[in-house]
Amino acid sequence: MAMTRSRVAIWALVALVAGSVALAHSPRGTVDAASSAITFETPTIVDPIHTNGEPDIAIDPQGRVFNSGPTGTGTQRSTWFGSVDGGHSFRVMAQKAVPTAIMGIPAPGPGGGDTDIAFDRSGKQYFADLWALACQRVAVTGPTNSGASDQENFLGCSGSGPGSDRQWFAVYDPAPGTPNQSKYVGPRPLVYLEWNNIVGPGPNGGAQWNMSTDGLNYINATAGVTPANSTSYSPFGPDGYPAIDQVTGKVFQAAGCTTNNGCKSSGLWMNIGTPDASGSLHFLDDNGNGGQDLTQLIPIAATNGSPDVLFSVLSMDTARNLFAVWAVSSTDPGQRQIFVSASSAASGWTTWTAPVQVSDGSTATGDATNVFPWLKAGGPGRADAVWYGSDKKVDPSSHNNQSWNVFMSQVVFPTNTTGGITGAAPSKQLTKVTPHPMHYDDVCLAGTGCIAQTGNRNLADFFVVTIDSSGAAEIVYDDTSNKLVQQPSPCSAQVADHCGAGVITIARQASGPGLFGTKVSGPSNTPISGLSDPAGDGLYPVIGGPTKLSGMDIRSSRLSFSPDGTTLNVTMQVTDLANPATAITAVPGATNVQYVTRWQMGNTVYYAAMENTVTNQPIFYAGAMQTIDLCSVSACFPHVLTYPEPGAGPTFTGKAETGSISCTETPCTLTISVKVGDVGNPTTASLLESVGAYSLAAALQEGAEDNATAESDTVPLEIDGVCCFNFRRK
Repeated sequence: MAMTRSRVAIWALVALVAGSVALAHSPRGTVDAASSAITFETPTIVDPIHTNGEPDIAIDPQGRVFNSGPTGTGTQRSTWFGSVDGGHSFRVMAQKAVPTAIMGIPAPGPGGGDTDIAFDRSGKQYFADLWALACQRVAVTGPTNSGASDQENFLGCSGSGPGSDRQWFAVYDPAPGTPNQSKYVGPRPLVYLEWNNIVGPGPNGGAQWNMSTDGLNYINATAGVTPANSTSYSPFGPDGYPAIDQVTGKVFQAAGCTTNNGCKSSGLWMNIGTPDASGSLHFLDDNGNGGQDLTQLIPIAATNGSPDVLFSVLSMDTARNLFAVWAVSSTDPGQRQIFVSASSAASGWTTWTAPVQVSDGSTATGDATNVFPWLKAGGPGRADAVWYGSDKKVDPSSHNNQSWNVFMSQVVFPTNTTGGITGAAPSKQLTKVTPHPMHYDDVCLAGTGCIAQTGNRNLADFFVVTIDSSGAAEIVYDDTSNKLVQQPSPCSAQVADHCGAGVITIARQASGPGLFGTKVSGPSNTPISGLSDPAGDGLYPVIGGPTKLSGMDIRSSRLSFSPDGTTLNVTMQVTDLANPATAITAVPGATNVQYVTRWQMGNTVYYAAMENTVTNQPIFYAGAMQTIDLCSVSACFPHVLTYPEPGAGPTFTGKAETGSISCTETPCTLTISVKVGDVGNPTTASLLESVGAYSLAAALQEGAEDNATAESDTVPLEIDGVCCFNFRRK
């Protein structure tokens, strides 16, 4: 059976531009659409407040971008965000309750573990959250409300629990005109939710497939197939990310298997589940007598080591070619590489191409040792594979001060006149996606066992690539290069508290070929001086809210230096800054408003801010971003990002600055004059990366945030944001 992440059973653990202001800055240029080189925009920061590991990204049929990820079972809460501007800034999704300043993410427990997002053709969104390896919380939202509200249900959270891990969606919802070769005759969409059945029969428990027609109420998708008294069968393939064919309704899942498990040879193997009239799935390895026959699985590739580091991922293109990506585990770090193979529907997905190595294994490029592959297929024969690669040929779990980056390889297999792959060798284009290393030192692969070996598991187990309607890749990853840890813990120790706040970051492809065979285009990452933002998008509630908060409505963000270089001028335009009491009282629970501009320089995140209260006594300050660390099954790590004010006490680390607010014209202009020594002494050589500006409603000062407020998510709520651009002094 598939190798799974090492975990412990913890059943009882912690019960657009109308009305915008003209800026005197260079416009954000667009990369030449004719360019054949793949490049990426300035990375976008999903959330300036929360972090998580294993971030997920998904784009619905309307082009709306969503993100989710776990904050840990210790919080019983996962993050779920929706973008309001095409993936450049995000807002908290409502889960059962309207977001407030006091509860930034009001997701009820239980939760906090693995998440997944999927859509049907209408744009209805399906969300799943894992709690403590015990049960699932599921939710649906849309298709018209973009996440302003949702419905929820719980699977097995009454105490007995299904005993689950790493759940994935597969949605059967064929478009009109799609050939129908499926026996299924029930309502559509049909939503499958699969997880690792850690308490089920067989090695690793096997896969537990479930099905639903509403995304809220699920039944066992194999109950009508396998005898009820079976104690030895659960479908092969848990943990591998599945694919689904919209013509036949078949589901596919790949994972590692060895001769010791009962497979014909060791390598990557695939199971196929075929639906009957009810939607119940009949898998290849079901011997019909309540047992399992792994000799019936389909071989994808022989591998020298497990192909499950961490997940083997399947994805199907528009011509029904199926792609697989995997990373090999090996005692020889140089053999830890990424491979892709493909199979045509014409063969019934039984014949696979020879594996092609898409990573280069080079210390010179920084792609020497690799983990966490993911894959997204597009037009016929085309797929993007991504992974984390380090600059040293060492064990990923070892402490050798490795530098990690996100890499992408676009793989193009030759196809015939019907779009099926021919089997000929593919072309490939390797690109380093991240503008700077996004992680340092170890990526611990011991799962929850990392806590016993001072292993850093802040990245968790995977990250994701998807594509937009143009075929441009959109990659979400964690950037922990800030090396933050809650003070006074030193980053060098990492015994129980592991440094590196996982800032959720998105890189969108800006040039080169997309996955539909045409060139894509997007904003350049060339440094500019600022960005404008549409009027009227400072809303409460933050998604779909009827109230426009002019006092929180950002219109532009800009940086400039004084002629002598001693002052960094941070400018934000907001529709109305003269009436802070109006803005504050409009958000229940808020006591102050904060206007924060943040950026990364080197490996430090800096900020400049203005905070105001109902008495209209603004303060201006700047400094280095801080973090509050919370604990879960993999020790403690940064959960909440803070931008502290100046003041008494060790947590008020901000430095007082001068500033001004001018409302002689609309919009108002906020200027903070920051002494460069307070933000790392930037020079003409310094690049300020991913500059973003945010208006936040808060229940208390940032310097007063502590572990208790972070645990209860009493953190600032983002009302509006403009993100992101790079800046350099001229």
